[in-house]
Amino acid sequence: MSQMMGEDLDLTRSFAALRRGAWLLLLLAALAGAGTYFLFREQTPLYRADTMILSAGSQTGNQRVNDTLVSAPPLPPGAIKGALNSQNVQGVVRDRLAEIPDLTPAGRALLAADLDKAIATGKGATLTITGQSDLYGNGTFILSALHQNPRVAARLANLAGDALLDWDTQRGLVKVTAATDVLRLQLSDVERRLEQTGTSDRLPSNLRQTLLTQRSDRLDALNRLLALEKAVVGSLTIVAPAAVPSRPIAPKPLRNAILVGAFVFALLAAGVMIRASLNRRVGSDRDLKELGLRLMGEIPRLRLPRGGRSLLVALRLGRYSDSVGFLSAGIRNALPQGVDGGAPVVMVTSLFSGDGKSSMTASIADSRAASGERVLLIDADLRRPSQMSLWQMAAHAAEWVNLPGADPLPGEEARDLLGALQQPARAQARRLRENLHLISPRPASHDPGFLSSVAFRNAAAQWRGSYDLILVDCPPALAVADPLMLAPYVDGVLLILAADRATMGGVQRLLDALVLANANVLGVALNKVNPRERVTRYGYGYTQRPSMPLYHSPESKELKF
Repeated sequence: MSQMMGEDLDLTRSFAALRRGAWLLLLLAALAGAGTYFLFREQTPLYRADTMILSAGSQTGNQRVNDTLVSAPPLPPGAIKGALNSQNVQGVVRDRLAEIPDLTPAGRALLAADLDKAIATGKGATLTITGQSDLYGNGTFILSALHQNPRVAARLANLAGDALLDWDTQRGLVKVTAATDVLRLQLSDVERRLEQTGTSDRLPSNLRQTLLTQRSDRLDALNRLLALEKAVVGSLTIVAPAAVPSRPIAPKPLRNAILVGAFVFALLAAGVMIRASLNRRVGSDRDLKELGLRLMGEIPRLRLPRGGRSLLVALRLGRYSDSVGFLSAGIRNALPQGVDGGAPVVMVTSLFSGDGKSSMTASIADSRAASGERVLLIDADLRRPSQMSLWQMAAHAAEWVNLPGADPLPGEEARDLLGALQQPARAQARRLRENLHLISPRPASHDPGFLSSVAFRNAAAQWRGSYDLILVDCPPALAVADPLMLAPYVDGVLLILAADRATMGGVQRLLDALVLANANVLGVALNKVNPRERVTRYGYGYTQRPSMPLYHSPESKELKF
């Protein structure tokens, strides 16, 4: 049963990947079709002239005509195609190319070379014939000639038709010519013997009389055969000579463009579907179930904010606020309390940079603080801290407050993450809004420092009692060792994954690393989900018409929290 579900999932994923990339595939197919169109449009037109030839049997409906005419034997199927590419037809056409006035000397030489090649190989492209005759020699054939000049094409077709009929007529003369040659030899022999008998005024002898009779018979037979040579006919007849074509048959840029565009689209679509099937990516709760992970929530893809709004403010509006609230409630239900009844410590990490973990961490902290809970937000990314930029003016203009258990002297405050962990008695945080405090590292440098897991454990134990939730924004878990070092000392780990970006194998490696670090993986929040595909079916975006953008002052043009 599980195998069948996997196969259905792969098929669904393939079509979903095809739907997402359809616009790109159509664009590439259109570009390929346009390129094909302009390429073929620049080619020299090619014209085809056709001559219709009828093949008929040797017998007619008139017995007297049948007795008078000498007909060529019927041609077996396929014989005409072989005869066309022989020296008897194409060789004759080659020798008569001088009769075509529209041919230049260079064109005549090129055409003669093509005909010679057809004679040598038995396959030609300039002169072709299509059609088939039955066992009795009956059939219709179309002899075609191709050339860039329509008048030359028509002349070639007619020359080839005449040469083919002459060859067919010669077939009927073979026996008559052979019989004529035999009679001539016999008559010559009779004449020689008559000369040997001499001449006499007396009555001729019996031998001479016999020879004279034989000579008379041979002369009569020879005259009849000479008369039959005029009555020899072939089995082929030209029904319609070739006319000068008015339209070229090639190139056909529009047809070729459509075919190439359709082929490119089909090829790319097959590639996308195969790649989506083989390289499976995490994009739904079904994928997470196969990995043994829980779906904590889905965050719709967010457009870049306009009008001076920050990303965090955009996440407070409409469907984004609903989905963040859903995710925040899931975390609350999964970890109602931390160690010894203190605030739960939740580490937020991801597989890749750019999955949106920092913005999700800030949004969860903002949502929980807005509900009246006390939240401590820790930016633990020493190399690329981003919480300060997310909170913008709210962070830079925030006042400093002492963390639980801290009472530093003026000028001795520890206002960065490493200092706060090493000296909790001097630690201070920024108050972003009521009930929300932020600890962030110093701006990234070449030596970001080392995050001590022991110092983190001790500091977290000291701060738990004064907060309802502690959120730790960590770098991607497989990029640096910090998340794996802190994972054993937090109550839960939330994974942020961009939908349809991480592969199943990559997420499995991340999960294995966290399990080896003895981490409690709460589940996964899928970020940047296409609202048309999945989010709307859960009802996110039920309230999408806020009266005014919250936390925005049009007078100062600054964001307020």
